[in-house]
Amino acid sequence: MFSPDAWREVRRLRAGGMPIKQIARHQQMAPNTVRRLLRCEQPPRYQRPERLSVAEPFEPLILQLLRAEPGVSAAEIARRIDWPASASLLRFHVARLRATLPPQVDPRPEQEQGFRSTVLRDFLPGWAECGLWWPPAELDVGYGQTRRCPVLLMVAGASRHMSACLLPSARFRNVWIGQRRLLQEWGAVPHTLRWDTSGIDFPWSWYFQTEGWDISWNTYVARAELDDLAVQDRGRPPSGLAAARRRLRQSSSASPLPAAPLTFAADLTSWVAEANEAARSGPTRWTEERAAMRAPATVPQLLATQCQGRAVPDADGYIAVAGNHYLVGPWGARRRLTVELSETEVTIRSSGYHSGGFHVVTYARSWATGIHHTLPRSHTVTGSDACRPS
Repeated sequence: MFSPDAWREVRRLRAGGMPIKQIARHQQMAPNTVRRLLRCEQPPRYQRPERLSVAEPFEPLILQLLRAEPGVSAAEIARRIDWPASASLLRFHVARLRATLPPQVDPRPEQEQGFRSTVLRDFLPGWAECGLWWPPAELDVGYGQTRRCPVLLMVAGASRHMSACLLPSARFRNVWIGQRRLLQEWGAVPHTLRWDTSGIDFPWSWYFQTEGWDISWNTYVARAELDDLAVQDRGRPPSGLAAARRRLRQSSSASPLPAAPLTFAADLTSWVAEANEAARSGPTRWTEERAAMRAPATVPQLLATQCQGRAVPDADGYIAVAGNHYLVGPWGARRRLTVELSETEVTIRSSGYHSGGFHVVTYARSWATGIHHTLPRSHTVTGSDACRPS
């Protein structure tokens, strides 16, 4: 930043006929800087860059709350929108936005207008909170191995209806697969997904991203935006998610240790059912909130995603995926094969006509790591050499 005096001196010297390079040597500045100062019609001055107000992203939500319930307090608004800043700042913006709304006429008699309902309606039904919960115990994942496996939680914003599923690891590919399963169980998709991403292992290797094994967070957000879904990454856990974690922690405190994943998943289902039955909102509130969500068929970008990659078997005929090795066989030697990963299965497909037809090999996915699997669940071949394309 140059002073107004330097700007005036440069323009004075140039008006006197001095060349730009000579002005640059005289003022000890670059020739391009001299040219930039000559193009300025006004003396340069410092301007602070405009910063986005912390309340600006929340203004549409606050306005909808005030329109739906004009008498709602700033403290209640802060609870519902998970306000991240100070309470005084929110009160200022609530008062400012409240003044922009037209006055509301209360249709109740005057003797009833002084009473305020104690039951407040949650705002914008149809959003959900997502995040991980880590059980306190290690699970027996087989082959003499034990490991802490995370649980993916999804909590409805208004009714606090909770769903959960056990994941083999915290890799984001497993988190995305688990969320797709929970959304299909709900039979509905929230319009807004508020994530607590702490504990999630995001992919960092460019090789793995290009091969397709791990789906990045940016890809997840982009595909959600294609379906007009909002994804919010919260720096601190939302209130509903924190309450769900507390309930599961209390339920799991009396569980035997360690447990097999299937046993723990069954216990987890019962804990979630008990928590939903004990919820104050009840099943009716959840039914109403689910009706405000979107049907899964309208969000193909988010739900139709598969954790898929391509790989070439090693010299022994094994493909490495999800920490284990799965035997392919001589038909896939030195060929790039398509691998699909789910919670329970690893499917290996030939990308074209290989050794007598189109091969599909399916293995049961192992949650243990470092294991060489040789017995597939199924191996199907379609086509024959007679119909092989020329």
